[in-house]
Amino acid sequence: MARRANGSSIKRHRIYTVWEAAEALGVHRQTVIRWIKDKGLVADQSKRPWLIRGDDLKNFLGVRRARTRQRLALHHLYCLGCKQPREPAGRMADYTQQTTATGMLIALCPTCGSLMHKVVRRADLEAIRAKLEVTVQQANPRLVSQTDPRSNVTFEREAQTHVKAHL
Repeated sequence: MARRANGSSIKRHRIYTVWEAAEALGVHRQTVIRWIKDKGLVADQSKRPWLIRGDDLKNFLGVRRARTRQRLALHHLYCLGCKQPREPAGRMADYTQQTTATGMLIALCPTCGSLMHKVVRRADLEAIRAKLEVTVQQANPRLVSQTDPRSNVTFEREAQTHVKAHL
């Protein structure tokens, strides 16, 4: 699977060679050359080594990322298996509250059958319910709020002495 270049290591004020840019992004140098020749990355090609301004490289990566981003409708979830936004199978989903304001929407993909997850705001839940049948699940209780002790825990303390036993 292709990796997405992470532009967070690129400094806007620096000038990069093709080799330095590839190393900073974690991609092959041939990938950077292809971006320059085919994809529109601006570089000074008048002499060797080719030089790329950091702000041009960051802008190029930002445009690529913005082009691939997809805005989902409220009732759609993104399937990682299909790599497409989809409406859940049977128009059914489960909602589990995570915080006071947000929760997790979980549903099955109608195409591949894998689980799809989406974090949604609690305020958007009614708008989602207009399109999907949403079942609100009880959130898991926290571990610190357990009231019953475990059966393998003993509360009796053995007498401990810090003096060596004399034989």
